[in-house]
Amino acid sequence: MIMQITDPLLLSLAWLFVIFGMIVFVILLIYAKYGRELSIKYSLIFIITAAVLLGFSIHFFLLSFGI
Repeated sequence: MIMQITDPLLLSLAWLFVIFGMIVFVILLIYAKYGRELSIKYSLIFIITAAVLLGFSIHFFLLSFGI
């Protein structure tokens, strides 16, 4: 059964948040691997930002498909 997209704006925001969330996650991985001085503050900022962006993207995907 194919679901219809109810709002293309929510779907585009969901994809935008997925892309930004993955970019922040990759930045976190690069920072953790090659960072000279690991800062707990910066690591927490990256983790929280990636989690919020990916969480909102899941939320927007569900809303755009009417779930």
